[in-house]
Amino acid sequence: MRIVWLMMAWTLLTCVPGQAAQRPAQPGGAVHPAEGGQAEGAAAANETPAVSASGPTLGSPHTSRWRLGMIVTAAAGPLSRLTGSVSVPIDWPEQQVKVVGQDLSPGVTISYKSYKNTARQMVISFPQLAGGREVRAVLTLEIVRRSLGPPQHPEQYVLPDVKKLPGPMKEYLAPSPYIESGHARIKALAGKVGKDRTQAWEKVRAISDYVREKIHYQKDAPLTGVIEALDSGTGDCNQMTSAFIALCRASGIPARTVRIPGHCYPEFYLVDGAGQGYWFSTEAASDQDFGRAAQNKPIIQKGDNYRLGAEPFRFLPERLSGSQRPGSGRPQLKLICEPVTE
Repeated sequence: MRIVWLMMAWTLLTCVPGQAAQRPAQPGGAVHPAEGGQAEGAAAANETPAVSASGPTLGSPHTSRWRLGMIVTAAAGPLSRLTGSVSVPIDWPEQQVKVVGQDLSPGVTISYKSYKNTARQMVISFPQLAGGREVRAVLTLEIVRRSLGPPQHPEQYVLPDVKKLPGPMKEYLAPSPYIESGHARIKALAGKVGKDRTQAWEKVRAISDYVREKIHYQKDAPLTGVIEALDSGTGDCNQMTSAFIALCRASGIPARTVRIPGHCYPEFYLVDGAGQGYWFSTEAASDQDFGRAAQNKPIIQKGDNYRLGAEPFRFLPERLSGSQRPGSGRPQLKLICEPVTE
């Protein structure tokens, strides 16, 4: 019998406040629209832009090393045909990733699977394990990360024309797990919040202010959807990010979740007067200035609606699957997501 042990990497999901070959961005530069010359083309959704005087400003590079992967022990008997999956960072305009080491036990093989060019998982095949044996699949990654700041001239940006958005971008206007942007209450709120703001940047700022006013930060709040968070008036970075995204989407503004270890924050999409589109980051659950995401931790994924089989996920799950036979053991799984300190 095939068993799936679904084990989320809680070190990746627990909220802490404040906190595709692609070309690297330049220090102190700004993010250019996606390649191809179409601000709202398919490339605008996922590909890494070049450098331009427009778009969000990039801070100085910060280099760190991280270990990501899993360690499996065969407890109470042998195991066979085990397959694991762990999310690993990819390149973005504000992030470059390089594998600088790997710790693979004999017989362990790895491959990679991409999801919409916004996330990637390492797929691990483990050999048959005798009872009590431990096997490892751990990468050491060098991460060059830059903070993101607001653009130099935010007044130049306008809301995108929803009718011109291609399929890949329209996902960021649709509901996703825990982000009920199609709910009648969210739509009604979207019609009120920022309705007096004539500039797109200021309208999105009004959404950010509204979320911070209505949802008070509560560390490690139970995961809920946006409606429940608004009713209770409490939430952590998950609920506050989801509320911001839901109101943006209901207002015709593409938005998505950025997941980093221990935290998440939103991105939103606007276009300039020439029709070029840009993604901007902001913090929903901290006192950072609007339009700024001062983060050094690696980006694990950008997006919040992934389907594995028939089941949708907000974040790609870390999990282990294998064959359960009479007399066989069960795996003890240790997920690794930690900075290298030595």
